[in-house]
Amino acid sequence: MDTMLPPTPKQCAAYIAVEKAGRLRAEEALAAAEARIAALEQQLAATTSQFATLHTLTHVLEQNPNPILRVNADDTLCWANRAGNTLLQAHNRLTQRLRALAASASEQPIQKLTVGERHYLLMVDGATPDETSVTYYLTDVTTILQAKQALLEQQLFYETILMEVPAGVVVFDVEHRYLFVNPTVEPDPARRQQMLGKTTRELCQMRQRPEEVIQQRERAFAEAIGNRRESVWEEHLLDHTTGKLQYWLRRSWAIMGPDGNVRMVVSSGLNITERKEAEEAAARQREFYESILNLLPVDVAVFDDQHRFLFTNPSSISDARVRQQVLGLTSDEYFELRGRSTELAQERKDRFQQALKTRTDVLWEETIRIPTGNKRILRHLRPVINAVGDLQMVVGSGIDITARSAAEERQREAEAQMRAQEAFIRLIVDSLPSVIYVKNANNDVVFRNAAFDEMAARSQHMLPASQQTAVVKQQLRQIRKLGEQVLTSQKSLTTEMPLEMASGETCILQTYMHPLPQLGKEPELLIVSTDITALKKAQQEAEDNARAKEAFLSRMSHEIRTPLNGVLGMAALLEKTPLTSQQQEYLSTMQRAGQHLLALVNDVLDMAKITANHLELDQAAFSLDVLLEAVSQTVAPLAIEKGLQLIIQPLDCAPVPRLLGDAYRLRQVLLNLLGNAIKFTEQGSVQLRVTVLAENSAALTLRFWVTDTGIGIAPEQQEAIFGTFAQASLETSRRFGGTGLGLAISEQLVRYMGGTLLLSSLPNEGTTFSFVLSLPRAEDTTAAKQPAEQPAAPGYPELHGVRVLLAEDNMVNQWLATVMLEHWGVLVYAVGNGLDALAQLQENDYNAAILDIQMPGLSGVEVTQAIRLCTNERRAGVPIIALTANAFEADRASYLAAGMNACLTKPFEEDDLCRLLVQLISEYPPLASTQPK
Repeated sequence: MDTMLPPTPKQCAAYIAVEKAGRLRAEEALAAAEARIAALEQQLAATTSQFATLHTLTHVLEQNPNPILRVNADDTLCWANRAGNTLLQAHNRLTQRLRALAASASEQPIQKLTVGERHYLLMVDGATPDETSVTYYLTDVTTILQAKQALLEQQLFYETILMEVPAGVVVFDVEHRYLFVNPTVEPDPARRQQMLGKTTRELCQMRQRPEEVIQQRERAFAEAIGNRRESVWEEHLLDHTTGKLQYWLRRSWAIMGPDGNVRMVVSSGLNITERKEAEEAAARQREFYESILNLLPVDVAVFDDQHRFLFTNPSSISDARVRQQVLGLTSDEYFELRGRSTELAQERKDRFQQALKTRTDVLWEETIRIPTGNKRILRHLRPVINAVGDLQMVVGSGIDITARSAAEERQREAEAQMRAQEAFIRLIVDSLPSVIYVKNANNDVVFRNAAFDEMAARSQHMLPASQQTAVVKQQLRQIRKLGEQVLTSQKSLTTEMPLEMASGETCILQTYMHPLPQLGKEPELLIVSTDITALKKAQQEAEDNARAKEAFLSRMSHEIRTPLNGVLGMAALLEKTPLTSQQQEYLSTMQRAGQHLLALVNDVLDMAKITANHLELDQAAFSLDVLLEAVSQTVAPLAIEKGLQLIIQPLDCAPVPRLLGDAYRLRQVLLNLLGNAIKFTEQGSVQLRVTVLAENSAALTLRFWVTDTGIGIAPEQQEAIFGTFAQASLETSRRFGGTGLGLAISEQLVRYMGGTLLLSSLPNEGTTFSFVLSLPRAEDTTAAKQPAEQPAAPGYPELHGVRVLLAEDNMVNQWLATVMLEHWGVLVYAVGNGLDALAQLQENDYNAAILDIQMPGLSGVEVTQAIRLCTNERRAGVPIIALTANAFEADRASYLAAGMNACLTKPFEEDDLCRLLVQLISEYPPLASTQPK
């Protein structure tokens, strides 16, 4: 190659100048010179063109992205393009590496070179003719290598996926022969290799697959090739290992080549056995849930986000055909189909939109008109949101709450009534004068009435502890202690306690505490305190008055009975003497007057006992037939005297059972009722009946009837006759007399015995009084103590020679008792005061002593108490009879408690005194024959 460079334009211009200068010297050679110039001009044009081409090539080399280096033999750079200079600047020892590679260039023209992170292909151009430099061409293949590596990695990635994917993947050629099989189809590599090249039919026949399976696969293959679209089908095969059916979802699709023809067919198979089983289980579960929904007595409907029906149960739409028909319809379309109210449809749409917008439950009540009235439905919409936050469905339900609404309305009315009642009760509680409050387990007041606040303002108990007196603190401790006791025992308690007021006065509170059980909580304590200060004062005054009245009656009884004892006693003594008929009549009149006066005194005392609640009933055995006989004997003379028929109908049973009760008081009631009946009956009869209403081994229930044919009682007067000192009318009182105490006493006695005295009467048609008593049976061995069973004794020989001390300050009664006792041979030693009586008892031996209660010096009680302290045991134990005009049971009890042995009330009967003496001396040792001093 010619390495001469063409002349530059400047050189050409110089040449031209030279020739012009020599033009003058060589004009003869002008023509030749012009020719030469023309030749030179042509040569210049060619040279210029070559220079331009060279410049272009140089520019191309400079712009080449691949490094080009020309290196001298001493490794110095001769020339390099821009990429080469850049590379040399980053790697200054590159020329040495290049020379080492150039040595093997003849054997390996193209070599690989890595510089830093870049990869190059190196081509060495031999040395120049003078062998002073070598040209190196480096081609940057980094991107190509990276792309190739990426391609390899991607290929490996896809191959790995195909080999590891759980779905079976095979590739067929257009002849339906296997080109590729992944391990999911056949895990064994050797068998996978055997499958390659075989057709589907050949392989299926080898594996004994059913013909219908082969045909289905061939149809799918033909469809994929012919229609050039994906073919999808399900296939079930018997797993010979497990003996169970396996379900597969298979797909086949054609892969086209650049020429538009089918290159291959890819087929996949996914084992969907578990999915199939899950679908079947889901279907069974869905059927199960739907059966439940279909049986629910609740309307259930499911909607999509467009308010289209997805499901309804029979409760919402009973017609199965309509249920199927509404699926997919919107709510508007459904209402149009059923001809329902547009207002109702609009309300449901609004509620549905509210549920969609808020994504929360929407609840409302709906009223539907039906032929029988209005039907109230409680509607409920619930949006169902899936895991990613999208609306899946809206479940609607409806419950018929017609009955519940009615019940709730009744409940509201009941609650309103309760509130009104609570307010009413609160008004009542606040109106009560009693303090009412409730405390919890922490001693806090959780309820109080107005009286509590009023009492708190008056008392010191609500003041701070620092301002409370010691008395108040003690009272508060007592209240807390009692409250704890009630809560612990769960038993109510009533007590009285003082309460110190701010004014300094003390109130008496009657406090009732009652435990209030609380469901699931500690019980609370109800406290009701009533200020009974005035009541206690009135009670004290009443008790003082009662005691004064009792003392007055006792004195009056004593003052009346003492002379009456003398009158009746003297009459009894007089009755023993010879009398003319006129004298006997006078004596009888005197005795009746005395007995009437005694009965009057006894009635007044009985009423006083009843009023003061001092009446006590005896419980002793008695025979009912004997009692009825005694009652009959007592009232028979009165009936005979008035010419009335007296009918006594005893119990119709034999033997008549013995009973326990107060025979004396029962006899008193019957005598009162019979006496009144005889008194108010002028003609006809008076009847006493006793019937058995019920009986068992323990008791008898008896009804007593007293019926007369007398004047009767007007209805408006019947209630008043049981009052104290009351009779039917003033006319009756003037006509028949009497105190009016008999029925009042009888009514109270019957009540004390557990019965109620009833009255049935009409004017001029007679009267019937009746009452019912339940009396316990008595054992036959029980001693009976009945006045009627003690007839007057013909004599008392046991009293002959008995020494008795008689202490009586009333000379008449002293003389009377002495005469009575001496009549039976008793040795009576009489004294007139208590001091003499005590002296006699201390100095002498007596068989018995009769002591008057009220005597000068010492009372009978004081004498008894003193003698019981005597060191002489015999004299200290002498039997003592209290002789008293006091008729109160409490008095008798106090006498016996003081040491007396018996009590005899004035006026007494001679027989009662003698029998009592006989009883007492029989229990006391006999005396020596010495006479008292």
